Amino acid sequence: MTLNGAQRQHLVSAYVTVCHLLLQMEEAGFEGRSPTGAGSPLTPLPEDVVESICGPLRALRQRLREQVVSMAPDELEEFELPQSVGNTVIWLSNLHDRIRGAVDSLQPGKMRKYGREMGDDEQLLAALHGELTQMLKQARTALDHEE
Repeated sequence: MTLNGAQRQHLVSAYVTVCHLLLQMEEAGFEGRSPTGAGSPLTPLPEDVVESICGPLRALRQRLREQVVSMAPDELEEFELPQSVGNTVIWLSNLHDRIRGAVDSLQPGKMRKYGREMGDDEQLLAALHGELTQMLKQARTALDHEE
């Protein structure tokens, strides 16, 4: 029996998910990197403990890859092809916009929703926002040059 296209795509998707989650587990266990990417650092575990957990999962990943190569080679090859430079620039632009949102949230007017009193820190925040905005503009100029 042969898998249909949707089933082959799902097989590749499951493999990609396993790869991504295993990488997050290794980064959390070995390096103490939070899987959220933004959380507080975790405490790394001893290497032998991480190996005892991740070793079998690496074997799982390898076995799954073998099956994907056998059952959905074209879909896997297509997935593994790098996207265009334009797509990379689009992602960078989207992430830049998210950074801009975080920076804009530091404006004194927006900070007031967390409490009206800021004292002398209001001027400091206004200056910081202006400085960070200039850095964002530099990055945007570079991004626009790549588009």
